[in-house]
Amino acid sequence: PMTSDNPRRAEKTPPPPPPRGGPACLPAAHASGLSGVVTLASEYVYRGQAYSNHDPALSAGLDYEHDSGFFAGIWASTIDLRTTFGRRETELDFYFGYQFEPRGPVSVSASLIRYTYPGHTGARDYEHSELMLAATLYDHYTVEFAYTDDVYDLDRPARSWALRGEWPAANYWVVSAGIGMSDLTAVNTDRYLYWDVGASTRWSRVTMDLRWYDNEAIVGRFARWSAGSRLVVSASLGFLGKPSPE
Repeated sequence: PMTSDNPRRAEKTPPPPPPRGGPACLPAAHASGLSGVVTLASEYVYRGQAYSNHDPALSAGLDYEHDSGFFAGIWASTIDLRTTFGRRETELDFYFGYQFEPRGPVSVSASLIRYTYPGHTGARDYEHSELMLAATLYDHYTVEFAYTDDVYDLDRPARSWALRGEWPAANYWVVSAGIGMSDLTAVNTDRYLYWDVGASTRWSRVTMDLRWYDNEAIVGRFARWSAGSRLVVSASLGFLGKPSPE
């Protein structure tokens, strides 16, 4: 099944998305109920930017799906974000939404995500909510749109678009790629492209992923230190529910 730029739900099936992020809340094709995943990545990258300051990141999530299409979950990760407004070392996100699967090759979803940063230092907490809409075609292509009216707790809007695709390869490998745009012009005059390409393989509950990330060279003051290309290796272990088929 297709994964997305949002890992809170997509990490349950290969290939894993960018470690956050990934990073459209499209559920995997599996039975309803509770499922979870733990991921260790060499770096945390979300929408083209590094969130762990070149250090490894450990993340975990729990997700519940109902037969009706409603879903909800929680996702947490270690991070290392340092700005003039303070430092954040933990991200804790909550989400809920609805998946609609009409007859035919297209499925759509809508979700609301709340980003929080427990234990942050500084005057600003950066907490905000984001609405995400997504559509998947033939379980291989996903387009998604995200919007917030309070990015970084600044009471200003931001939006992003992304397109992802995946293609089965030989010997249980899956090749995937994505491209997106993050629009922060209301905050710091930034509008930049980001992209990734990689390959994943899975055995029972374990998924391994090797992925190359890059973005436009000019990124504004909120992400200057995290811009640039990088290679990320990650390993994910699913728990609860039934093991994914090989």
